[in-house]
Parts: sequence; structure tokens; C-alpha cells
Amino acid sequence: MTGHAYLVASRQGLYRATRESWRLLAEGAFFGIACAGSGVFAFRHDSRSGEAAQLSGRIVHYRWQGDGLREDGVVADGLDHNCHQLDHFDDAFFLVDTLNQQILEYRSDWTPAAGHRILPPAPRDGPGYAHLNSIAGTADTIWVMLHNKARGRPSEIVELDRNFRERGRIELPCSGCHDIVPMPDGRLLTCLSPLGEIALVPRETHKIDELWTRGLVVGPDEIVVGSSLYGNRVRRALLPGFLTFLDPGDYGRLARLYLPAAPTQIRRIAPELAES
Repeated sequence: MTGHAYLVASRQGLYRATRESWRLLAEGAFFGIACAGSGVFAFRHDSRSGEAAQLSGRIVHYRWQGDGLREDGVVADGLDHNCHQLDHFDDAFFLVDTLNQQILEYRSDWTPAAGHRILPPAPRDGPGYAHLNSIAGTADTIWVMLHNKARGRPSEIVELDRNFRERGRIELPCSGCHDIVPMPDGRLLTCLSPLGEIALVPRETHKIDELWTRGLVVGPDEIVVGSSLYGNRVRRALLPGFLTFLDPGDYGRLARLYLPAAPTQIRRIAPELAES
């Protein structure tokens, strides 16, 4: 493989991808991934439905072995299978516990630190269910995405301080949005998923394709956006997807890569770990 390498989570495995090619690294149903040091931490769950699978979620630790991954144990388990993104910042890990409308915080050694309630618990088909799906943060600011489709209102990015006290909200042009990336100029980059776009909040938008944009990572030389067809939960485990590589200056397309799975979260692999 040539070019910078990325780790892509999907319901059909973890993939290593560049502009030119992809390779499957681990099988399983994944959503969130976080890279810390030389380790990779991934939220994996049982893709089956039903009560037995409800608490099948777990965080699996992988270590790099050459340009592949070696499983090195489970660091957290008994999690709801519908958890979404995972992030690492301020020397802690944060998992979006979607169904329970909270953020689970873990210390650097994966001992539980806190559960931060964003919204009160609500039935999944009720007007109070916001479907939290994305998180990003720094040492003093945290952002969480409210998908909001079930509530019949546009998605919102909630800004919180490090103690998870709300500072404000940004309303997006549509519901069903994913991903939050803080940009150097202070703006936020996000996926307007059902529109097939990404947006620099508050104004600027860029069309990616006619698919559902989800999965977003920004580097100094390129921006990578995931996209796929939209499907119900059964079909999502079968859908292929794409990675679109953009110039960070003018957002022009640099490359586009077909993947046999729909991206859920994308991480840039550190250069010292990406060499094959």
C-alpha cells in the first residue's frame, strides 16, 4: 500500500486503507475506534438482534504487529450493543452510549471514571430519544452530536465544558448528521449525512456524493470522508461504501476508494505505525 494509511471501522470489520487500496485487518461488527500510543481500541458488538445481544458490546484492545493488528484482550465489556463513536483526549477515553443517552468516560487504564448524562433516558421510538452518535473534544471543550431524526428536528451539536456542563448548541440544516472534527480556525467540520455533504459550521458546505456521509478525519494533507447507501439495521451489515479523499485547501477531490463495507468511524494511523 502507498500513501497515508487510515483505520476504518465498519459492521464488516476493521480495514486499513490508503487512496489506492484496502485490506481487512480484523473481522467483526465495529463502530467506534480510538488510537492511543501504539494501541487501537475498538467498540465491537454482536451483530445479532434480540435480548441476548443487548449487552454484547465491548472495547477490544489491538496492538500493531507489522502493518496488521493483533488482538490483545477486552478492556471493557457488558456494554449496550448500540454504542457508537469512541474518542481519546485529555488522557481519557469517551464512548457514546447511544441508547442510554450518556457518555461513558474511562481513565487511561480503562477503569470507569464517570457516566455523563446528556439527556434523560427515553424510549427509542419516543420524542425524547436523540440518538447520540458522535463525540470530539479537547482538554477544556467537548462536542456531542444529537442525531434527532426520531425527534423530528434538525441535528444539533452540543458544546460542553470538561465537566459536561452545556455551553450552547449549534443547529444543523438536517437531521441524521454524524461526526464532529474541530478545525484549526475554530470551526467544526461535520457530515450532513442524508444530504451527502460535509459542512464547515456554520456556513460552508461541500458535496461528496449522493450517498450517506459518515466517517470523517482531517489531516494536514487531506480530508477523508466515508459514505455509503442508507439501509435499515439488517441491511447495514451488507452495504459497501467509499472513502473520498479531499484537498484540505479547496476541498477538491484527490481520490476515491471503494470499500466492501460502510464506514462508521475513520482514524488516521500515525506515520511510524503506517509503514508497510
